[in-house]
Amino acid sequence: MFFDNIPKETSVNKISQPSFFEGGENAVLLIHGYTGTPHDMRYLGHMLHKAGFTVSIPRLPGHGTNSVDFQNSNWKDWLRKVTDEYVDLKYKYEEVYISGLSMGGVLTLILASKFKPKKIVLAAPAIEAKNKKIKITPFLKYFIKKTDRKYKEVHEDENLNKLAKEYWHYNWINKAADLRKLQKISLKCLSEVEADTLTILSKTDGSVPLNVGDIIDEKINSKNKKKIILEKSSHVLVNDIKREYVAQEIIKWFKN
Repeated sequence: MFFDNIPKETSVNKISQPSFFEGGENAVLLIHGYTGTPHDMRYLGHMLHKAGFTVSIPRLPGHGTNSVDFQNSNWKDWLRKVTDEYVDLKYKYEEVYISGLSMGGVLTLILASKFKPKKIVLAAPAIEAKNKKIKITPFLKYFIKKTDRKYKEVHEDENLNKLAKEYWHYNWINKAADLRKLQKISLKCLSEVEADTLTILSKTDGSVPLNVGDIIDEKINSKNKKKIILEKSSHVLVNDIKREYVAQEIIKWFKN
């Protein structure tokens, strides 16, 4: 049983706590990415709240804690979490918009195909990855648990360093296979997406190729879609050098 494997000292990292900002009658669900945390979305959340929106930033199961907890979560848990969050918000708020980063963008597309929100924003949506090895992870996971990453970034914030040691210093093969499963689901349901869709990508994103924007534009069934291409932002573009611009564009999208 997965519960038996989670260390008793497991707790959520200080900066990984979920956030909820009560605002107006329209709500925005913000979904972080694979191995990410609500920390990645918090600046955008604050900006949306200042603009009058109610904002919910859940923490996906297995994220922001430790690698053992992460290993004991899967794609069904992640999808179930954001589904519950959406339907809870929908009960209380007039409109619920969704914005997701990376795998959060993948989850956003799946939710949009089912629940038909009026507007969504996809930030570096990882429906495809630059690293093509992800396509063979469903096979590799039976032989390899993890591999070391060559580049291990050191952060000024010790909380980020703790997360890095648990998540970002490794390639988790079986969890990448879970991401691949979500990618395949999202690609199959693109034609069911009817929401007004803003897609934001970066030329210097090391994880997601620019052509995902073309795939989305060609296959979704939306009458109103827009694409923004940033020049120098990293993969976590909602919290990088152009984060203020990104936030303002997202606010405009949800308000207009």
